[in-house]
Amino acid sequence: MKRCGLKWAALALAALAATPAAADTTLKVLTGKWVKVFAVDVERLLGRSIRIDAASVVAGGLGRTFREAVVILNPTPQLARGSTTFSVRSVDCSGGRVVKVQWRVIGPTGAPLGASTVAGPVTRFDWNSEDGKVLKYVCMGILPR
Repeated sequence: MKRCGLKWAALALAALAATPAAADTTLKVLTGKWVKVFAVDVERLLGRSIRIDAASVVAGGLGRTFREAVVILNPTPQLARGSTTFSVRSVDCSGGRVVKVQWRVIGPTGAPLGASTVAGPVTRFDWNSEDGKVLKYVCMGILPR
């Protein structure tokens, strides 16, 4: 495993371990097959690393439900470098709709920064957008490059 991969794994494991017991048990699971969606140069451009747990992609919700982790690489006014957002999302692959079912944000030190177990609004997405390319992996198993 590359140094970058070890750093991400350490952040993700620390953040998941810091997750308190709540209704979002799917966010606490440490096992899975986390797939890096974008190449390193694209991640640098985007300022974040996006991973999908391929083992979590199942039928349900709008069509397919899955776990996603986003690690902040470039700090923003809202989030420090190393902050991680874990979410359970559901996508309607044929209808181009997506909903965030639940989410949790963990700071770089492992401190919880926010969470919600209430589903957000169902929104439409564009396949050519950044999020659309992430959802394309879930729907078709195609990694953007």
